[in-house]
Order: sequence, then structure tokens, then C-alpha cells
Amino acid sequence: MKFDAYGEEGKPRLMDRGQGDDYFDWVSFSPSQVEVAPNEWKTVTMTIKVPETAAFGYYYAVTFSRADDNSAAGPRQTTITGATASLVLLEVRVPQAVRQVEVLDFSTDHRIFEFLPVSFRIRIANKGNVHVAPRGNIFVSQGSNKNVALLEVNPEVGNILPNSNRIFTTKWSDGFPVYTQKVEDGKTVLDSSGNQVYSLNWDFSQVSKLRWGKYTADLLLVYDDGVRDQTVAGQLTFWVMPWRLLAVGLVIVVLAFAGIRSIIKDTWKKFSPVKPTNPS
Repeated sequence: MKFDAYGEEGKPRLMDRGQGDDYFDWVSFSPSQVEVAPNEWKTVTMTIKVPETAAFGYYYAVTFSRADDNSAAGPRQTTITGATASLVLLEVRVPQAVRQVEVLDFSTDHRIFEFLPVSFRIRIANKGNVHVAPRGNIFVSQGSNKNVALLEVNPEVGNILPNSNRIFTTKWSDGFPVYTQKVEDGKTVLDSSGNQVYSLNWDFSQVSKLRWGKYTADLLLVYDDGVRDQTVAGQLTFWVMPWRLLAVGLVIVVLAFAGIRSIIKDTWKKFSPVKPTNPS
């Protein structure tokens, strides 16, 4: 089969051979059918004979299925056939190949966070005619501190197909306290809508990582344009304001100030001289 991009999350859409897809004829398998016993491994070799007229990218989805699952459905019957698909991205390098990447969006789901994690969303467009796999880092800084966090983008080296967009996400969760996925009995807890439930984790060994204030995130991605490495960049700012902790701290300071003021006042009254009364 062949595949292209389905949505912008990196999911493939499998399709049958269409008119003009002569690159299917370049492929052969040896053997094309195997008999495998339980716990047995066998190797199937895929050979692609690329003609001199080939150019740019070709995207195969190689499927392996049980031979007895290929029976046709009878009248008024529907069959579901399961198969494993292995994606093969073939690039035939020619001078006309264009590799061009553009950052369409670099954002967070909020501008102000009470606690970490902060989720970064990078939406990238492939403006070229062959697949490309950009990867890089997000550098999080605060004021003069340039080494708050270093995050990887696309560590799995996922490709973006030509004339399509893809969204990569990464999280900064190195803080105190931090929201983590709630797990019970080894299973992730979901709410009534099927969304993951998060709980606030207070690991006091990480108290030095209390995050608050304004932060800057700089995005730097690198990709190969066929000649040299090219870079694309982006920048955003966001705030971490643990308002509940700050409110508690403010209350403690106010109470402490009131207590100190009361002690000083009582001490002053105790040691201040008593004024003599006027005789009647």
C-alpha cells in the first residue's frame, strides 16, 4: 500500500494503489509468503529497483497479514482484515529536490501557569517536495539565568511529508510542585469525558525548583536541505505564578508582622515610665 499524512499529529493514512502509481512495480519480496510457527522469526527481504527516471519521495506501507484472512466477503457480508504496516520512506535524490521547513506556530496552551508542566506546541510546515525530519531544542531562560531548562524537540526524528504540516509537542515538567498524571492500580485515571486526570505532586526534595516569574523560551530547529544544515527559530514568553503559595506566604508575612508589632507595643508599654498623677 501507500500512505500520506493524516491530520497534523504524524499519523499515516494508508491507501491502495491508485492510477499512475507505477512505483508499486519497483518492489518485490522474497519470499512473498511464509509459514511461521509460534515464537519463530523469519526474514522477508524487500527489494526496490529504482529506475533512472525516479525523483523525490515515495511512501510505501508494507503490510503483513494472514493468508486465510484475504478471503472475499460473501453477499451482504463485511469482513475486517487486520495487518501490521511497516512504513518505508524512499528518497531518490535529484538536483530538483527542495527541502524547506517553516515554523507556523510556536506556542503554549496558556500564557500564565500556576505550576508546571508547561506544554509547548510546535507546528511545522514542509514547503518542499521531499520528506524532512527537523529536530532541535527549546531553551528556557529567566532574566540573566540562561540555563533553566533544555528540552528536546522531535527526538524520535519523525518525518514531515511534502506539502503537509506536523505538530510536535514537548513538556517542561522539572519544577515544584508539579502536576502529574493520576494513576491508580497501575492505570491512568480518566474523567467522564475520557481526559487524563492530573494531581499536584509535592516532592519536597525538589523544593529548590519552585518556578515563578517571567520566562522566555527560544526554539531552534535544524534540518538538512540536501547541501548543508539549515536552522529555523522561534521565541515566546510565559509566566509561572504560583498564586496560592504566594497568597499563603503573604498571609504568613502579615501575621508575623502583626505579631512582631504587638510584641514591640507590649514591651514598650511595660518599660515606659509611669507619668505622675496631679494632686487633687
